[in-house]
Amino acid sequence: MRDLIKKYRNIVNGKFESEKEDDDESLPLISSVTSSTRSFGTVFRVSDTEQSYNGSVHDRIRRPLSIMPFSQDDVKLNLPKKNPLELYPTLDVYFNGDILSENYPAKRHTQLSISDSVVEEKEEGKNPSIVTIFAVWNTMLGSSLLAISWGIEKTGLFPGMIINFLIGAICLYTAYLLLKVNEKHSVSGERCEVPELCKLLLGSWAELLAKVFSMIVLFGANIVYWILMSNFLFNLVSSLHGFIYSTEENDHVSVICLKDQLSSNHSITTLNDSLTDISIFDKYWNAYTTVPVILAFIMFPMLNFKDAKIFMRFNSLGTISVIYLIGFSFIKSFTWGIHLPDTSTIFELKPTFVALSGMLTLSYFIHNIIITMMKNNRHQDKNGRDLSIAFGLVTFTYSAIGGLLYISFPLSKWCIEDNILNNFGKYDKLVLFGRALLFFQLSTVFPLLAYMLRNDIFSNLSFLKTHGEKFRYLPVVVLNLILVVICILFACFLPRIGTIIRYIGAFSGMVYVFLLPNLLNIYSLRKEQKLTNFRFIFHTSIIILGVLNLLSQFLISDD
Repeated sequence: MRDLIKKYRNIVNGKFESEKEDDDESLPLISSVTSSTRSFGTVFRVSDTEQSYNGSVHDRIRRPLSIMPFSQDDVKLNLPKKNPLELYPTLDVYFNGDILSENYPAKRHTQLSISDSVVEEKEEGKNPSIVTIFAVWNTMLGSSLLAISWGIEKTGLFPGMIINFLIGAICLYTAYLLLKVNEKHSVSGERCEVPELCKLLLGSWAELLAKVFSMIVLFGANIVYWILMSNFLFNLVSSLHGFIYSTEENDHVSVICLKDQLSSNHSITTLNDSLTDISIFDKYWNAYTTVPVILAFIMFPMLNFKDAKIFMRFNSLGTISVIYLIGFSFIKSFTWGIHLPDTSTIFELKPTFVALSGMLTLSYFIHNIIITMMKNNRHQDKNGRDLSIAFGLVTFTYSAIGGLLYISFPLSKWCIEDNILNNFGKYDKLVLFGRALLFFQLSTVFPLLAYMLRNDIFSNLSFLKTHGEKFRYLPVVVLNLILVVICILFACFLPRIGTIIRYIGAFSGMVYVFLLPNLLNIYSLRKEQKLTNFRFIFHTSIIILGVLNLLSQFLISDD
């Protein structure tokens, strides 16, 4: 025990056994082999057994950390004497034993080979350009496919094509700005999206703005999807009921004009209500009263899952739905043929054209996730090219579907609904299958969007953070209940997806598409001392366009 205490005192005082001191003094501070066995690398404990195991311990240290470099004299003066029982702090790799030894070139070559293989593995884990392009294309295409013909009707055919191209070009440019700013200023190895970039370059106010409007987009998407699900569910059940009980042949019309029916039936309804009894089915199965509430009993349990992994498995349905809608549009267009009674009107710009510009801002909206999506691209130097191709495909898809359905629509263009499927009879088999497919797809997407919205809200409100605690159902249920009630109110009192899309698009697009990307780019250019007057005026004018796009939405009516 006395010897043990003595050795411990010697260790604390930095004294060692005489034979160890002799060995240490006879060795240089940094040598090719012996010093390596006790190199000043990552914090570790060295034993005599480890020293004799295949040379240096440093050979088994794969990633030494680095700190501010010191001179060798400083290292020699400040480092404590080495003891096999001591823990050593990390020093820069350039001051280990191998950097100045004859073995360094071979070991450096080995390290480079290992790092190259790691890079190759990372490259293999990323997506090729074709996958990235179609991922962006599929993400942007959504409910706007059903409303694009309505937007063109509000604008005019030829002006609608031009506005579609211009809004697409602006959204492409601002998305590319986000990629370039992220490339210049993001911190390597850390998650960096638009809110993080805004905090880094513009301040906390911009980060808060980005987070709030990202949640607004998710909230608006939930409302639109709820309205569509209510519509699809109503028509599906009505069609099945009609197939079983209806004997009216006039119900089998292929194209209808709901606006004409509503205007003509308004006066007839009050007259006939006292003469004819409304069927029990029509009384309790109403698209704007009972169906949104019944839908809540179907969807609400699915919103309270701890995670949304099960719904992510149905993501491929989105691609199938988009392809089906494209095929459906082409089939109907070729079946109807061209219907343009007055060709002079195709060049006329209508005063309600801003409805299309507001809607397209949301249709091309991908800015809150574009950095993450393009980070998964295997060829980072081709991000600009791949992003341009993806936006070009989206522009072509919107133009093709919207233009073809507008040109071929056999009734008055005024009849085109913001949900084009409402213009078809409930017994059209193509439409019936499309509604069933879209309803199933949206019923899996809606819980996923609600889950994303829940995570955003909980992560940004400190009193709702779990801090590693168990999953709490009460806050989740309360939040989902509020979300469902709001969605029901919109489905009952404002079931117009075109109106909601254009307001949400103009509102959120002003921040995410027009404002933040240009402010970030202006700051980046000023930091690099490359901000010229022309560049400042150009990017400021884009911001002004976004403000005008928002304000103009309040000056028009969808009626």
